[in-house]
Amino acid sequence: MILPKWCIVQPNEERSFSPEDIERIRTYALEHATNPHAVMILVAIETGMRAGELAALRKDDFQGDTLHIHRQLTKIPRSDTNESKFFVNVEYTKNERMNPHGGRPLPISDDCRKALDIALKLPGESDFLFHNDKGEQVNTDNYCRYLRRACKRLGISITNNHAFRVAFNARLIAAGVDGNERCLILGHSMQTNERHYSFGDKRRIEDVRNNLNICKIVREQMFFIRFLAKKTEAPKVSKPLILLVFASGFEPLAYRLGGGR
Repeated sequence: MILPKWCIVQPNEERSFSPEDIERIRTYALEHATNPHAVMILVAIETGMRAGELAALRKDDFQGDTLHIHRQLTKIPRSDTNESKFFVNVEYTKNERMNPHGGRPLPISDDCRKALDIALKLPGESDFLFHNDKGEQVNTDNYCRYLRRACKRLGISITNNHAFRVAFNARLIAAGVDGNERCLILGHSMQTNERHYSFGDKRRIEDVRNNLNICKIVREQMFFIRFLAKKTEAPKVSKPLILLVFASGFEPLAYRLGGGR
C-alpha cells in the first residue's frame, strides 16, 4: 500500500537545509540582494528566526549587539469583508502567545550584521526592516513563496523557512551552545528543542563513540607506557603508538618513545 505524502513523517534531517544547501541559497540571495525577500533569506540563515518574526522586524529592534525579537506578523480571521484572513503585527512571538515575557534577545554575529546592513540599504522608506520600494511591509506569504521558488530553481527539495531554524540550531550545537541557551535564542521550550530541532546532537554520536574507543586504547596501553617511561634507554616503538601517546597529552613521553632525548 502506498501512503500519501501527508501520512509520511519525515525525519528531522530531511527538514533541515544541509550546509551545502545553505551556501547555495546564500549565494542566490546575495545575487538578488535588492529584493527584500532575498535579504530576509540572508537574515533567516544567520538567526533561525520564524518567518513572521522576520517580517515584523523593525529598525528600532536593534539593541547594540543583539536583536530584540518580540513581535510577529500573523494572519487572523476577518469578519468585516469577504476575505477570510488578514495580516496584523502582534506584540508577541509564537511561543509567547499565552505567556508573554517581553520577547527574547538574539545575538548579532558578524555575518548576521552584514545581512542586516544589506537590509538597511533596501530602497524605500519604512520603519520595518524588510519592505518594498514603496515602504510597504513584506508579508510572510510572499516571502515563503519567494523562498519556495528559489529552492526549486536551485534543485533543493526542502522549501520552507523552518528548515533554516533547524539548520541554525545544528550550527549552535556544533558551536557548543547548550540546550538552555539554544532555546533562548530560538524562542521555544526545551522539550520542543530536543524533540524537533536537535538532530545535530545525533550527528555527534559517531565522534563521541570514536573518542571513547581512543580512551579505551589509551587505558589498555597505560601499563606498557609506564613501563617504558622508567627505562633510561626506551626502545623505539611503532609510529601509531607514538601518535596515540602524543594525542593523549603525553608529548614528552611520545618524544622519548620515538628515540628522542
